[in-house]
Amino acid sequence: MTKSYRSLLALGVASAGLIQAASADIITGKVTDASGEAPLQGALVTIEELGRTVSSDRFGAYRFNNIPAGDYTLSVSYVGADTVTADVSLSGTATVDLTLGGDVRYLDNVLVVGSSAAQAGAINQQRASDALINVIDSDGLGNFPDTTVADSLSRVPGLSIENDQGEGRYVSIRGINTDLISATINGVRTPSPEDRRGVLLDGVPSDLLDGIEVQKSLTPDVDADTIGGVINLKTISAFDRDGRFFRAKLEGSYNEITEEISPKGTLTYSNVFGDKLGVAASLNYQDLRIQAHNNETGGWGFNDDLGAFVPDDDYEQRFYDLTRERIGMVVNIDYRMTENTELYLRTLYNQYKDDETRNKWEIRSLDEEDPSLTSTGYAFDYAESDAEARMREEVRNIQTYAVGGQTFAGNWAFDYEISYAYAEEDDSNNHDVTFRSDDMEGSGILLWDNSNPKKPVFSGPGFDFLLDPANYEMDSYEREFTINEDTEWSYKFDVTNDTVLGDTPVTWKFGMKLRDREKVRDENLMIYERDDVLLTDYITDNARISGWRMGNPMFQWPSGELTKSLRNDFTADELDEDGSNFDSLSADYTIKEKILAGYGMGTFQMQNLTAVVGARIEATDVSSTGNIFFEEDDPANVGQRKYDDDYAHFLPSLNLKYAFADNLIGRAAYYSSIVRPAFGEMRPTFALNNDRDEAEMGNPDLDPYEAANIDASIEYYPTKLSVISAGVFYKEIRNAIFPVTYDIADVPGSIDLSFLDANTLAGLEEVSTYINAGKATVKGVEFNYVQGLDFLGGAFEGFLVSANLTLADSEATLPDGREVPLLKQNDTVWNVSLGYDKGPWDLRVSANYRGDYVDELFGENLDRYTGDHMRVEASAKYELNDHLQVYLEGKNLTDEPEFYYHGNESRLSQYDEFGWSAVFGVRLTY
Repeated sequence: MTKSYRSLLALGVASAGLIQAASADIITGKVTDASGEAPLQGALVTIEELGRTVSSDRFGAYRFNNIPAGDYTLSVSYVGADTVTADVSLSGTATVDLTLGGDVRYLDNVLVVGSSAAQAGAINQQRASDALINVIDSDGLGNFPDTTVADSLSRVPGLSIENDQGEGRYVSIRGINTDLISATINGVRTPSPEDRRGVLLDGVPSDLLDGIEVQKSLTPDVDADTIGGVINLKTISAFDRDGRFFRAKLEGSYNEITEEISPKGTLTYSNVFGDKLGVAASLNYQDLRIQAHNNETGGWGFNDDLGAFVPDDDYEQRFYDLTRERIGMVVNIDYRMTENTELYLRTLYNQYKDDETRNKWEIRSLDEEDPSLTSTGYAFDYAESDAEARMREEVRNIQTYAVGGQTFAGNWAFDYEISYAYAEEDDSNNHDVTFRSDDMEGSGILLWDNSNPKKPVFSGPGFDFLLDPANYEMDSYEREFTINEDTEWSYKFDVTNDTVLGDTPVTWKFGMKLRDREKVRDENLMIYERDDVLLTDYITDNARISGWRMGNPMFQWPSGELTKSLRNDFTADELDEDGSNFDSLSADYTIKEKILAGYGMGTFQMQNLTAVVGARIEATDVSSTGNIFFEEDDPANVGQRKYDDDYAHFLPSLNLKYAFADNLIGRAAYYSSIVRPAFGEMRPTFALNNDRDEAEMGNPDLDPYEAANIDASIEYYPTKLSVISAGVFYKEIRNAIFPVTYDIADVPGSIDLSFLDANTLAGLEEVSTYINAGKATVKGVEFNYVQGLDFLGGAFEGFLVSANLTLADSEATLPDGREVPLLKQNDTVWNVSLGYDKGPWDLRVSANYRGDYVDELFGENLDRYTGDHMRVEASAKYELNDHLQVYLEGKNLTDEPEFYYHGNESRLSQYDEFGWSAVFGVRLTY
């Protein structure tokens, strides 16, 4: 036996002896309210004589291992309640259940029911965590403060929302865009139905959830593919409360533009059978009517002759009229098989369907002739437009299933789970028809008044010409049959051991995880052309849209319903084969991604200091296939580009928590992380235009983002329901990814064109793709203040105020040397809220602000920005009795639009209005 092997063997024997010597007695128990019905998560349970502290889990359970036999005093601390103590004589195993708060009914307990209870739960979970987290919690009746996940997340410090059709869709953490953060449901990675990694959160109703956790600093047992943080959505469990539970909600939503009421309903049931089996189920349905009024431009450019920026593409007005149907279902089963083994099944199914008609009126080819400047805008010598109707049913499905459990064996714990996640976007029930006008030429015939840059106004004889539907004939009729699928299987196994090194309690944790993911995009488009089809034959009476909010008249030209009859009316001779083949074959790809991860970590509890130190290794194996296709080529000549890659990352982390006092906690963290390229960026596709000189391609050679992240914060808990915190963060990011367009002579060596033949390469003049840039940085500060005002007494009792502010700054250098912020990086985010929760009333008014940010790069002074946005909301809830509550909510009360601009707010990119909404409903609980 070699010396090294003998040393390893000796170390193993010593370690086993240490573990054996450390084996001692166990204290377990549960922390609840005085009734024993409501478990309290995040309570800090301390053995006073030993200085050992653990926190209670979501079921209120806590556990101490390796405790020498003897007499001890346990104390439990929970923000919002007085400290409670209990004595225990330990010999073997002892169970000590602890209760907090006043001896009042479950429904009257401010620790359990109402907004204050939800806030207390969130504060305690944040305080107890060894990592930097923020929490949104429901109360003991499963009530969330908001109706959608995005609305709730907009109140978390540092989080902001990117809207779509007036609803929050994507979430940013500390201004870092959604593609650089990750989302999970019950810890299972949420797949994306789009060609990006960012996850849609507008499809998940909050009624299906029990809580949301936002983790901003990583520990080694967490997937490392995030830079901004991890959003974990936790669904309901029967053990979240004692006994049988039933809730029904029925509500309606009124929008000022649609002037219609949209229904929504939720049923939730849970029960515990024999203290062993817990079954929870929730079903949610919503049928939401949405209308949006929009105008936008295709771009701007600098005109050297005029010495000014001018519109150089098109101007569009769009009217969206849609019904958004959501169906969500959760079924969760928990089984406490023995005292030491718990098993679970977690399922979530969510279907999101948009039944949409979009009318678009586009004044096209504004660059056909050089414009001139007027005192209020621009004059054009050419007028031509398209009238378009798109009618589609887009269906998105997200499903997650997980089966697993936990087993205790003395000082050891074993966690195991198999999960399956699936997302699909089905865009196969649609048509898009375009009618094009004749063109008109003449000096200054089309005038653009830019007095209000958000809503330009057109006039002139060219504009009058375009308003006559008799001047339009069909240009094209398109049918799309596109499917996006994202599938992931995951397998993980974790081992935890509690031991003592000297006088220091240590929790060792090791684990492995395999993620097996496949992303498939199958795009199919059929483009038809038919002559002598008149727009006037496809216009209904009263086609002009009443109450239109943009600067020019808008019509439902043509009718979506009337043109729907043409879907199966075209013949093979009317098919534009070249256009159909190019759009169908140039974007298809399949990407398979396997990630094998292993980690080790130790949690050291050294009196007032808790340190979590360790590392994670993630090995990635990618296999991808994409099409190579040239416009107007024979589909039989479609080629395939195959690409394989593998790489590994060593990712250390350190999280420190120091208790300066019972109510003053400092935190510091360092962690390394990565984000793999978006699927649409790394796809191995190549598309060449019909002139064979311009190419668009993905870049499978992209390196993943690599980030070193540093956090430091201080938290102060001055009164029973309050927290004041301040923090700083810094992120150094390598390999940031940006879209680029190169002249062929400037294409760098990192763009692989070796798969092309010499003739194709010789004709190329321009290549559009993606590239890794150099180093980027993100730095910022965060402030948070939550305060219950009960300590002031009198009229202040029941009031709760909260405010948070995040200021961030980012820098990145493009390959051409230009310095830009990271895409979608917010520099300012703040939220303020005033609430009142006392007796039957629960009231709140809030405001959320998001600063402007760069959305897309076009060039200096022309980059597209998303404008700043402030949203004001209010809610009122009233308890009619123990079981019945009525509520009223106002959303977007100031009718805040969404505005996008090119470099300067005088240069419109896009402007949308959605109106305010009112939600009213009733909730029945037993």
